[in-house]
Amino acid sequence: MKVPPPTPSWLAPIELVVVQGTSFCNLNCKYCYLSEETRRNRSRIPLEKISEYFMKILSSQYVQNRLIVNWHSGEPLVLGADYYETVISRIAEIARDTCGPDFQVLHDFQTNGTLINKRWCEFFKQHRDTVTLGVSCDGPQTLHNAYRRDWREGGTFERTLSGIRLLIEHDIRFGLIAVISPRALNHSDEVYDFFNSYREHVSEFRFNLLDDFPDDGELSYAHSEQDYYDFLKTLLNRLEATPAAEQILNIKNFSYFYEQLTAPSESASISPAEFMSQPLRAFNIERNGDISTFYAGVTQDECPNIYGDGKGLVIGNLNVDSLDDIVMSAKLQKIHGDFELSHSTCAKSCPYYSVCPGGYNLIKYKRFGRFDATETPECRIQVKTFTNALIDHINPESASVQNGE
Repeated sequence: MKVPPPTPSWLAPIELVVVQGTSFCNLNCKYCYLSEETRRNRSRIPLEKISEYFMKILSSQYVQNRLIVNWHSGEPLVLGADYYETVISRIAEIARDTCGPDFQVLHDFQTNGTLINKRWCEFFKQHRDTVTLGVSCDGPQTLHNAYRRDWREGGTFERTLSGIRLLIEHDIRFGLIAVISPRALNHSDEVYDFFNSYREHVSEFRFNLLDDFPDDGELSYAHSEQDYYDFLKTLLNRLEATPAAEQILNIKNFSYFYEQLTAPSESASISPAEFMSQPLRAFNIERNGDISTFYAGVTQDECPNIYGDGKGLVIGNLNVDSLDDIVMSAKLQKIHGDFELSHSTCAKSCPYYSVCPGGYNLIKYKRFGRFDATETPECRIQVKTFTNALIDHINPESASVQNGE
């Protein structure tokens, strides 16, 4: 019997497996990080390969007592509910056989909502104890349709709302996630009103700021910085004004930040940025079996030539490599070293580092060609401006730069 190699101390246990069952998407969103070629590819992971991959994962030394499987990076619902009925059953059986009856496997679907029908609602209700879902929607129709379009350049708002209405009719709770564009920043009340109208039906609302910042100097993104600050303040003020008798909209961006802010310093041995990108914590499987880690959902479309092999952060392939070989690969160790350099550089120079959620390592590389750079427009706006707005809200006397004080 082959003895597994010792696990490096800097590895995390596998907690999240992001599976690209297919990279195909029925939409053509303008900000999608996947290439058009990838999104048009209709290939899928065969069911027998799903079993093979999860046998390798669940029989390894790299899992503990629970696993979340996220179906993402493409539109997962195009594969049909029957595909996932089989997948969920097979993974559960493998988990019982390899990890015991107490091992928990949860599934999460991130969907554009346009394919939700009664069959899907039956599926989600049947598996509601082990399956959650999030629906991507960018808010009111004009904002949503500006970027979330189909392959014929048609808007998708009504189709997404049709799916949302079906979920509500079938009493299925869901999350909402939005990409906030520069235009949306100037319609903060409309954005809030739209998502707040679903507060009784959603588990949480999250938003991501569109990564579309110019890089031609200080003044070029100062306007975006102020707009984002004002947007955040509007959302915070509207939340605070919620009548006591009403259910409050759970904006995950805010609740997570305040949880991090109030957590005892001794409870975290590493920073949030290091924690979120710790190798193996998020384990990505592309449709062809390629494996990456560090960021949840990252694919080889992201910085493909960064390590000279045309594969981005891909560190192996489950069709040909053992999990132990992938974990001990020289490339994984190289990426880990680069990310550690990135984190340590920021830790030494940035007063916001303790609240930074991370995810800016590749952005630094794309902007500056190295990992030992510090501030980027993205982190200045998404982390520093965000932090200033939330701190100013609970302490108006903090007088951040956005207030002009």
